[in-house]
Amino acid sequence: MFDLVSFFIVISVTIITLRLFFAQNSYEKITGFYFIFTNIILLILINSMTSFDDILDIIIILFLLKLVAVLFLLFNRKKI
Repeated sequence: MFDLVSFFIVISVTIITLRLFFAQNSYEKITGFYFIFTNIILLILINSMTSFDDILDIIIILFLLKLVAVLFLLFNRKKI
């Protein structure tokens, strides 16, 4: 079951990465960045159920990167 979920998360990360590379404006790039790191956090959580203490620092860093992306979106509102 976890292998199937991990497979679909990896597929979604590749699709979002392709969309990130072809994005035209900064909003699409930041939301792509946000979704990529959300999926990476989910992938790490799914694959590290047994050794959660070792991977906790990486998860905290990824949450901080997501926070930076959200703060950029909040403070960089431009009218289109």
